[in-house]
Amino acid sequence: MLDWSDSEKCLLLSVLLSVYMLFYLAWHLVTAFFTDFGAQYISPAGARQFTGVLLFNVIGYLVMIAWAAVLRKKRRQSRLFVHCFVQFFGVSFLLLGLMLGLYSPITGMVLLGSPLVGFILFGFRPVVWSFTVSTLMVLLLAWLSASGYDIYALYFRADPTAKDSLSYYWIASTVAFSVPFVTAVLTLVSLLLRRWVHREAQVRAMAVQDPLTGLANRRALFDQFAHEIARARRAGEDLSVCVLDLDHFKQINDRHGHAAGDTVLVRVAERLRQTLRETDRIGRIGGEEFVLVLPATGRMGAKNVVERCRAALYDTPIVLDDGTALTVSASFGVVVAAPGMEATASQLVSQADEALYQAKQRGRNRVEFWSAVTSATA
Repeated sequence: MLDWSDSEKCLLLSVLLSVYMLFYLAWHLVTAFFTDFGAQYISPAGARQFTGVLLFNVIGYLVMIAWAAVLRKKRRQSRLFVHCFVQFFGVSFLLLGLMLGLYSPITGMVLLGSPLVGFILFGFRPVVWSFTVSTLMVLLLAWLSASGYDIYALYFRADPTAKDSLSYYWIASTVAFSVPFVTAVLTLVSLLLRRWVHREAQVRAMAVQDPLTGLANRRALFDQFAHEIARARRAGEDLSVCVLDLDHFKQINDRHGHAAGDTVLVRVAERLRQTLRETDRIGRIGGEEFVLVLPATGRMGAKNVVERCRAALYDTPIVLDDGTALTVSASFGVVVAAPGMEATASQLVSQADEALYQAKQRGRNRVEFWSAVTSATA
């Protein structure tokens, strides 16, 4: 529902509330004119007034349904409609409270539950005005009632909740009309909160994931990288870093299109994930360039892991959606950070990038390790 327009939200709520008011009207007509409870507790004038209130509410929500349907058909939005709906909602239940008693459970539940749902669905401004007006009206009516004005629970001639005239029929009726409202509020709030949690998870994933391959993006990878560097220093372990770049990737885009290039990147990411160990980190830092972080891995271990990755890419062609098979290779530059080596994540990636350049210069589809001597010579 969070993705719906305000008019669509109002339309749904108007349908539900019109049905709710119709049930209330049916209960009232049966109770007031065909039960002993009606003869004992309900005043004739109150019955007529309550009939008018319920008809007013039903007609009002039907008007809201028609208005929302017109807006939906014309694909238009109207702030006026939203404000009118929210205000009418407050008026309709305020009238119920006036007829049944401001201290009735339904009045309390509406005052507590409706603002919560309203703030979630429609935002702060449309709801706070209605809530403020309704609260002030409730306080005014309560003050008038306490001052001696005969305006409390106009529906009744006798209090069905008094100790000496307690009516279980009224208690059961109150529960029957309260449970659907409470259930609807709790269900709606639960669904909306779940939707919020799902959205937050999506936003969080977008902030740390490469949208194409699902790998960690540069920001997330470097956060993981910094953690692995700190852990390697504490444990006194080697840490290997590899930068790999797909060979002749521009030719794939030029010959087969960017969609084919995207497919290749996705397949490469899948193969690298399948080849790496559970403790290894992988991310895409841009274009056709990937970074591997290999914790607790020295030169020999890094050579074995990276060679497996190179073979996994080169030995099995990647099949495009149109059936075209492409042989894809990559060049790999690796740097091994010894326990006593003081280097940041950016410095290690830069050194691995230098080794990658050597791999490109020496024929591509190969693995080269960075060394201080080679770097100084270059």
